[in-house]
This record gives sequence, structure tokens and C-alpha cells, in this order.
Amino acid sequence: MSVEELSDREELLDFLMKDRLANAYLLGNLDPAYFQFCRWFGSRAEDGSLQNLMLIYRGLSLPVVFTSGNGQGLQEFLEESREVVPDRFHFHVLEEQMPALQAVYEIEGASAMTRMGLERENFNPQPTDDRVERLGHRDTAAIMKLYEHYPDNFFEPYQLETGLYFGIRNGDEELVSMAGVHVVSEEHDVAVIGNLVTHSDHRGGGLATICTGRLIEELFDRVSLLALNVGQDNAPAIKLYENFGFTSNNVFYEGRWSDTSA
Repeated sequence: MSVEELSDREELLDFLMKDRLANAYLLGNLDPAYFQFCRWFGSRAEDGSLQNLMLIYRGLSLPVVFTSGNGQGLQEFLEESREVVPDRFHFHVLEEQMPALQAVYEIEGASAMTRMGLERENFNPQPTDDRVERLGHRDTAAIMKLYEHYPDNFFEPYQLETGLYFGIRNGDEELVSMAGVHVVSEEHDVAVIGNLVTHSDHRGGGLATICTGRLIEELFDRVSLLALNVGQDNAPAIKLYENFGFTSNNVFYEGRWSDTSA
């Protein structure tokens, strides 16, 4: 099997549009704001069409590896592409692709996640609150302090440049809840919500719903399709998203891998 590096954004777009929600992250990363951090690799079927696809995204402190495709020949593709994969990475792999990944890499502790999606016409707004404020670079210190309680977060300060991070402070002006995005692409009409967090001392008061609701309203002024990830066993969060109109699309696994011999 021949593994080739890809750069034709139109070819990638055609491949990813087959399931916009399952491929939401990858579609968003076609946007010029993110494309600079990406390396794309693929293998082809006998007719020359793309069969398997891998994205290595280096815009975060820990690189992220995404896979997409019909799964045929995936294990061989992963074996052949090991030389281009980082020594440490976080991964997002569709449920049906997980056995191939486990056959090539020693994976422990992967989490089953649900990809949920919401189209603009199905949005069910929830009550808002004027305490919600837009966050910017001036709030970086407060954001990092909140994330100290959640070391596995995927936040990087440059993401604030989207203008799509919102938060609520307590009476002491401490940031206690926030919601933002992983990627947003107006060109490809999709955004992925992420980096949602509420301080453990302030849960149960609806702060996550308020912040998320403001974020969704802003996003639907720019794009018509939203995606997000939620743990399959996180019933409260799933209910929160269902209240807005999100529905489940597919199951995937995420986790981390490092080469202990490197």
C-alpha cells in the first residue's frame, strides 16, 4: 500500500463531505486558519479514489491524529504511515476503526465518546443570562487558572482569537464556567464546540447551559451545523445538549499514545 501526503483541499473536502458530522473536526481544519497546522496522508483504492485518510494536527501542545475512511485496508495504512506519526499524540478514531488502531499501537484507556450534531433549524434556545461575557486575551490568566482543575483540556490561548469563548464569573470575579470552540469554518459551514468547563464548586446551577447557549447563538450567526463530543457515560451533559436539540450521530474513541521506546 502506498501512503501519500495530500494537499488538494478540494479532494479532501469531497472525501470528508460524505459524513459532515463524523468528519466535523477535519472539515473545520480545512479552513486556512487551521490548515497551516495540518499534515494529511491518505491511501487510495484501485480506481484512484481516496480510501483512508489521516490528519495530523499540530496546533495544540499535544498533536492530534484523526482518521477517516471506509476502514478497508486501514491496519496496513496505519502500519505504513507510522514513520510520519509523532512519538506522542492524542487520537480520535471512529468505533469501527479502533480494532485496526489497537493492532498497530498499544492503546490503553481509550474513552468511548458520542459525536452529537445540531443544525440551525433544529436549535431549541434555552434561557439566557446577562452575566455571560465574551472572553479575550485579557482573560487568559483566569482561563488557565480554571483549567488547572482539568489538565486534559485542549485549550490554547490563540483559540481566543475566534471571539467565540464565553464565560461567567462569581461574586469574587473569579471565572467559574466557560464554553468555546475547537474549530470554526464559515467556508465549510461547520463548527465544533469544545473546551466547556465549570468549576466543581459551581456545578448544578445551570452555568454550563447559559454559557453554551450564548455560544450556540453566536455560532449560528456564522455557520449552520454544529458538532460536539461527549462521553457516553456523561448523562447530565448529554441531557444538556439534547435540550438544545443536539442528536447523536456516531461513536468514536479518543485517548493518548506515546512511544515508550523513543
